[in-house]
Amino acid sequence: MGHALGRLGKRIRQLMGMAEAGLRPAGQTVRQDLGEAFGHLRRYRHTGKAALAVVFILYMLSGTYLVDSGELAVVTRFGRVVQGRVSPGLRWHVPWPFEAARTVNVSQVRREGIGVSLPGHAPEIHPPEEIQLLSGDENLLTAKAIVQYRVKEPADYLFRVDYNEDPLLRAAVKAALTELAGAMQVDALLTSGRTELQRRARDQVQETLDAYQSGLEIVSIDLQEIAPPGEVAQAFRDVASAAEEKNKLINDARGYANSVIPQARGEAERRLREAEGYKTDVANRARGEAQRFTDTLAQYARDAQVYGANVTRYRLYVETMEKILAKAKKYVVEPGQDGEQVRVRILDQMQAPPAPTGRP
Repeated sequence: MGHALGRLGKRIRQLMGMAEAGLRPAGQTVRQDLGEAFGHLRRYRHTGKAALAVVFILYMLSGTYLVDSGELAVVTRFGRVVQGRVSPGLRWHVPWPFEAARTVNVSQVRREGIGVSLPGHAPEIHPPEEIQLLSGDENLLTAKAIVQYRVKEPADYLFRVDYNEDPLLRAAVKAALTELAGAMQVDALLTSGRTELQRRARDQVQETLDAYQSGLEIVSIDLQEIAPPGEVAQAFRDVASAAEEKNKLINDARGYANSVIPQARGEAERRLREAEGYKTDVANRARGEAQRFTDTLAQYARDAQVYGANVTRYRLYVETMEKILAKAKKYVVEPGQDGEQVRVRILDQMQAPPAPTGRP
């Protein structure tokens, strides 16, 4: 068979050469050449069936396709989706022209820049343009954003997003940021409100994409820059710096108050506890002294009945003098007769007598 094909190829080249030379071969010659090339196949009865079987097998195998990890496939039958989420692996569908399969990478996080030129991602339709925002207090701002997204429904992505997803994403992000910025003050947009704006913009853009059945899922919207026009940029920066300085001073004051107030409260609590302790101690001492005086009075009344009032008073006087003059020398002198006072002169024994004078 290979020899016959070789002869047929050679004959075809001859015929092409004759055609270029302007010669027309006779039909009989062509039929004769074909008969010589394939006439021997008539001797094999099952050759045609085998060839048809091989062609049929190859045709059926043409419906085999591979879905890689991180991808999903969409199978259509005469243009209508019959399988929207075919999982990874070796798969098969009815060959062309009945069915067709297209794979979409659903794990890849894609990026789209608005007002920002991303490396390796040149815009195909719209050039990079900044987003114009009008705040709630009528201040004009410009913004730049980077949107990260991925495909969550491959069928919707393939058949509902026209050409590519860039124009739809740009329009949805611009509309969301413009609407949300109109309800916020410029100070919030330039400072602490940016995070809240990003979060709310992501939710609103996702609602818009779901309403269009785009099959896309927003991962994040990062505002790279929100700035006023160049003519007033310095004034806005001065205002923002003043606001930051104000917040810094407030935070420093609060920190100082948080450090001083607890210390003062602790000192006040300590003094209150000391005062309460002193109060309790003084009160207990007073009660003890009062009780001691009461007991002494009761004892005095009992001794006065037994020994007499003068003896008891004298005893108390002596006991008191012993306590007061505990470390002093004490001399007890009996009074003279009939109450005569006795004068006592005490001389120190260690004192030397005065020296005699020179005269006798």
